Amino acid sequence: MSLSSRRGRAAVFTIAGSISWLSGCGGGVVGGLPASSVYAPSALVEPYVPEGVLVEPGVASAVTLDELLVFADARAPAVREARARVGVAEVGEVEAEIMFPADPVLEVGVGRRSAGGGVGVDFEVSLEQPLEIGGEVGLRREAARAERGVAQAQVNEARWAVHVAVHRHFVGLCMARERREQAARFEDFSESLREVAARQVEAGEVSPLILLLADADLAQTREAVVEASQEEASQRVRLAAVVGWPGEGLPSVEGVPPPVRRAPSIPALLGLMAERHPSLRARELAVMARRAQLDLERREAWPEPTLGLGYGRESSPGGEGADIWMFKVALPLPIWRGSEVGQARARAELRVADEERSVEAARLRSELVEAALSLDAAVERVEVYASGVMPQLEANLALLQRAYALGEVDVHQVSQTRQRLLEATGRYLDARVAYYEAAATLEGLVGAELWGAEEVIP
Repeated sequence: MSLSSRRGRAAVFTIAGSISWLSGCGGGVVGGLPASSVYAPSALVEPYVPEGVLVEPGVASAVTLDELLVFADARAPAVREARARVGVAEVGEVEAEIMFPADPVLEVGVGRRSAGGGVGVDFEVSLEQPLEIGGEVGLRREAARAERGVAQAQVNEARWAVHVAVHRHFVGLCMARERREQAARFEDFSESLREVAARQVEAGEVSPLILLLADADLAQTREAVVEASQEEASQRVRLAAVVGWPGEGLPSVEGVPPPVRRAPSIPALLGLMAERHPSLRARELAVMARRAQLDLERREAWPEPTLGLGYGRESSPGGEGADIWMFKVALPLPIWRGSEVGQARARAELRVADEERSVEAARLRSELVEAALSLDAAVERVEVYASGVMPQLEANLALLQRAYALGEVDVHQVSQTRQRLLEATGRYLDARVAYYEAAATLEGLVGAELWGAEEVIP
């Protein structure tokens, strides 16, 4: 799992030293209102996607992890849905480009005038246009851009969640494949023992009950193969669903899980989280958007004059008439209903966004520390089996098979030993699965891939 350079690592520690919550400080306040860029820089950062060409589902015979990540970033249902929601925010930008707060009003009036037995017709027409004089148009554009930034940050949240899910299911598929292959080895071993037992029973050297015990052991190993094959198929289905692969299923998935490594240091992880996690970015941008809306609501309190131009024609019963031109100015008086309601609502939404940001930062920090500890514990579990049991597994099975064929051990000893080796292998695989689950969880909390091809974040 990639992405880390020395320059990036230096930036991590710079940010780690400047983010207040790494040292337990609270959020900032400016002018009695929540400040921006408290837990993370309030700017969009694209999540990591490997370089590569989008594969064609109907053509590809095999896919790699990088190809799956590229495909998921473009075609995953969760990402496509999030991108579609950006269009809703773009509507606000379209509205913000309109220069006038309301459409002009055209009024036309026709009336009948009668006096002294005579009849005349009066006519008037006017055109009125409300105007904004406080710079609301610019603030409205800024607020619309901020809302679109929040929507785009939510897209990046979805993209990163899919990225982590692809890693998780890819490794799950690799582990299921390895479990199936390991179970197949035990099945081959049990089959060979069953053949030896069948020859011994046929020669009258042992009781037929020995063959029954060998058949039971073979059935158990075959059941393990079936279970592992079913889990492998399930992981393929889940992976296809996450990446949005069309058709009946994925082609062959190539690759192996990354090596087992301990977690980087917690300060480095926290700094990288502040720099890269899309959820923190989204919360920071949400605070900025609410501040922009509050600024707009404050400016909306300014009166909006209405300018109008009217023309009228008055007639008289005697047949003579008069043309009348009028220039109109209307200015509302915000006495009963100003913008207090709008400002109060915007201020409350800003404080809600600030609380959501604080809660999210605290949650991510706590879960990251826990995930790092879980990862290191999983590494220790893997090392228990990797250093002792697993290196000698194949050799022990071969020795056990030869000892049984030579009559040095009986079938009961073989069955018990095989069962213990099978259980140890299962626990080793379970420990590795737990490790990769913890690694995926930690990666999701950090917001960036943890291990590069050549170096590890300290």
